[in-house]
Amino acid sequence: MQTLAKWPRWGFNLSKRVRIAAFCLMLIILVFGKVSHGIANDLIRLSLYDADHDQWHDILAELAVTPDQHQTGLMHRQYLADNHGMLFIYEKEKPLSFWMKNTYISLDIIYFTSDGIWINTAHNTTPLSLIPYPSLAPAQFVLELPAGQAKRLNIGAGSQFIVKDCNMLKSGLDFVPCTR
Repeated sequence: MQTLAKWPRWGFNLSKRVRIAAFCLMLIILVFGKVSHGIANDLIRLSLYDADHDQWHDILAELAVTPDQHQTGLMHRQYLADNHGMLFIYEKEKPLSFWMKNTYISLDIIYFTSDGIWINTAHNTTPLSLIPYPSLAPAQFVLELPAGQAKRLNIGAGSQFIVKDCNMLKSGLDFVPCTR
């Protein structure tokens, strides 16, 4: 086994400045990774019910719970995979309206009551638009999916959502019906 003292014979004679620079670069990468991971929203597994076909569809959604997360949403994203989305959670039911400011991808915006019952869907929204897409009744949950997903999954009258994986919930957010 070679020791570090013998590395110069192998051509690894790095100057002190290069070693410090390499260490700093690795530290920056580690810190940035932790910071960017902390910025990412928590994920939750949902199931959406298709009443016409009596079947459930699984969705992996980022959570938007804080006012900052509500404001940012899916802004500045270039892509959102099928069966992925963002679930906005509000403290109580209220009239809600979303727009597409700084949002580059077309979305389906789906509004739900506090019981997870479908209210209405804004289909195929216009990217970067300031057109309001309101709920037709007070809503507590809003699910954004890639445009066309609500129609493909047949989400509409009679639809609802449940949280599929309760272990993914933050404490205090398990007011959504869960299957265990």
